[in-house]
Amino acid sequence: MVLALGSALDLTLRERNALLEASGFAAAYRDAPLDADAASDLRRAVDLVLDALAPNGAVAVDHAWNLLRANRTAMRLFETFVDLERAPPNVLSNIMVATLHPLGLRGALVNFEEVAAMALDRGRRERDRTPDDPKIRAVARAVEAIDDLPPFREGVLSRELGPFVTLHLRRGRHEARLFTTISTIGTPIDATCEELRIETYFPADEATATLLRELAEQPSAPRLVEGTGTNRG
Repeated sequence: MVLALGSALDLTLRERNALLEASGFAAAYRDAPLDADAASDLRRAVDLVLDALAPNGAVAVDHAWNLLRANRTAMRLFETFVDLERAPPNVLSNIMVATLHPLGLRGALVNFEEVAAMALDRGRRERDRTPDDPKIRAVARAVEAIDDLPPFREGVLSRELGPFVTLHLRRGRHEARLFTTISTIGTPIDATCEELRIETYFPADEATATLLRELAEQPSAPRLVEGTGTNRG
C-alpha cells in the first residue's frame, strides 16, 4: 500500500524510501553513492556514456548539480576557462555555483547576464519543487552568498537570441561557444541512478568544435575536486 501510494503521488525513489521508513518498513530501493562499491555497475555505465560523448565535454551531476564525474574534454574546458589555482573546491564541485561564481566560469562568460538568468530560473524551479531537500537547500545558500548576481526577472531573455542560450566563453587566446543538453538514464530502479544527470557541452560553431577536438586529444587532465572521481584523463 505504501509503494502504491508513492507511485500514485509520483514520488521519487528516494522519497518512496523515506515514506517506507516512516511507515516502519525497510527501504525498497538501493541508495548507494556513485563512488561506493555497491554502485560499480552504475559507475561503469556513467563512465561509458561520458567517454562515448567525447570529443564533446560531458559531466555527470546529481539532482542538485553536484559534480560527480567528468570526461577529459570537460576537465580541459574548466582548465582553459577557469583559474584552477584560485577557484576553491566548493566552487568547482557544483556546476550551478561554478557557473555563477566570480572564481568559476563567470569571469570567462561573455554573455553572463543571459546564462545567469537561465541558471537562476532553473535553480528557483528546482527549489520550489523540492523545498525540503537538504542538497537543494545547500546549493541555494551557496548561490545566495554570491555577490552581484543579477536579480531574477521574467522575460529577460530575448527571442532574438535564437532557439537556445549558448555559453560564450573567452579567456586569454581561447574562445568557445557551447550549447548544452541534459539526459538521464531511462529505466532507473536505484535512487542514485534516478537522480543522475548527464550534461553535455556541444560546439555551437566550427571554431569551438576544433577547440574541443584539441582538448580531447591532450593526454591528461587535472583533478578539479579531490574525491569526486573526476580525474578521468
